[in-house]
Amino acid sequence: MSAIELLHEIEALPTPQKIWLIEKLGHLAEAEIPETFRQGMAEAERGELYDMDAALGELEAP
Repeated sequence: MSAIELLHEIEALPTPQKIWLIEKLGHLAEAEIPETFRQGMAEAERGELYDMDAALGELEAP
């Protein structure tokens, strides 16, 4: 089965089964996500990001 065929099969599932599948895949993938990435995502959700263009502009300012 190709990835496209698999996606079509998933799209055809009833909503409760799609939700179950997404939750299950999320738990499986969670172990493969580095902790530093999860921390960065949590910081982003809290709005604790710094715009890189602004930072570079500050470095170039006289």
